[in-house]
Amino acid sequence: MTTAAPALVPIALLVGAVLPFVPAAGRVARIAATIAHEVGHAVVVVPFGGRIRRIELHPDGSGEAWVQLGGVPGAVRWLVRVLNLFAGYSAPIWVGVLLVTGVLHASRWLPVAVLGVVGLVALAFVRNWFGLLVVIGFDALALWVALRPSDATVLVVAAVGAFFVVDGLRSVVQVARWLLTGARVQTDFHIAAAEMRVPAGLWFVLFLAVNALAVWLARGPLLETWATVVSALRALV
Repeated sequence: MTTAAPALVPIALLVGAVLPFVPAAGRVARIAATIAHEVGHAVVVVPFGGRIRRIELHPDGSGEAWVQLGGVPGAVRWLVRVLNLFAGYSAPIWVGVLLVTGVLHASRWLPVAVLGVVGLVALAFVRNWFGLLVVIGFDALALWVALRPSDATVLVVAAVGAFFVVDGLRSVVQVARWLLTGARVQTDFHIAAAEMRVPAGLWFVLFLAVNALAVWLARGPLLETWATVVSALRALV
């Protein structure tokens, strides 16, 4: 991937970071984050013998993934259920981190690989017409980045990556707010609570702990990427 003018990359990052809080545009863009959320479920289940029966994406930005774990060996089934639970809200954040890292390190193939995996898995499992239209658009973006690398693709990937990270964190904070206020919602944590008789709040705390461990294990490259972002923003200011 070519390197865009240094002053433009931090601007793209800022645009992507602000997008989740723009009322109309944020709701539309959130469908892309939902794709990553639902694909996260598929990525952790299928390798263990589980099946994704279908994924649906809805115009309001929500999505659903129907998972079957019958083919998963009994010895690891509980672990796969937990991974499936945690993968949804984790996926957009980590996808965004990988995209931003690829841009800042001038890597062409890391963003292509990330967008390609998300796009192909979604295309394989999305079954409703609205979802298919959205996924086709997402795959078109991945093809554009892969086949026509340019300064424009760098800036778009930077904005998309920043959007995924910020919107993913926004979703996690929103879930925390729902749990604290006792709102009647149906998140992955509430579904797990109903299935496994463990409070949704406890599942959420475990989710935070697992992701904190992942951040600690990847602290080297994450701190390097963060330092590069801060340096670019300071240069912009």
